[in-house]
Amino acid sequence: MAARLLDIENIGRIGQMFLNGDLLRNILNDRFTCDEDDTDYNADAFNPLKHALSKIERMNPDLEITGVIWYWYPANKRMAVPAIVGKALPKEGWIISPCDDYLYQTLTTKANTSFTLEDGRQVYYFPINASDGNVVGALALTLGGEVGMYEKRYFTVDAIN
Repeated sequence: MAARLLDIENIGRIGQMFLNGDLLRNILNDRFTCDEDDTDYNADAFNPLKHALSKIERMNPDLEITGVIWYWYPANKRMAVPAIVGKALPKEGWIISPCDDYLYQTLTTKANTSFTLEDGRQVYYFPINASDGNVVGALALTLGGEVGMYEKRYFTVDAIN
């Protein structure tokens, strides 16, 4: 019998089971900043999440998955931070970004969302819940190669209106 490869929806659901929202909520010792050398992570929370994200990206090598764990910025619920990044850029935690409409929908409704980028790559968002049931972030999985977080869609005015 041939091994069954997982599709992106199943990989996202598995990611939701293994990404601990309580760890994500407590990922910082201090705060996210715009200075990449100044973000102070709690290693006991960061390391297990980074390890899980690396495994999620490799679940189906045929899909070329890139993963990002977005932390919902507590001071402004229309903003998020790429707290843990797999194969993507930039480095973790240093750029607070407006949520695009799909990320915001996932964070506020607890529903999975997906869309297609202009270049044909597909992005899927899956909410990450803490033990109290509150959403603290989202797992973003992009199909079709590595993603740079500097893409235009992350910084549109529409994303913050």
